[in-house]
Amino acid sequence: IWDTAGQERFQSLGVAFYRGADCCILVYDVTSPTSFRSLDSWRDEFLIQAGPRDPENFPFV
Repeated sequence: IWDTAGQERFQSLGVAFYRGADCCILVYDVTSPTSFRSLDSWRDEFLIQAGPRDPENFPFV
C-alpha cells in the first residue's frame, strides 16, 4: 500500500509504484470539493502511469 496523500512531490514516483498494481484506492477529503473534483485526474494519471492491460475494467475503489 502506497499512501502519497496527493502530494505533488510523489507524482514523479508513479511509474515505479503503480506498475503491477492489482487495484487502486482513491480517497478525497469530504470537506474539500476541490479534492473531490480531482479524483478524475488522479484516476487518469494512475492509468497512464500504471499501464494496465485492461484500463476500462481496472478496479478502483
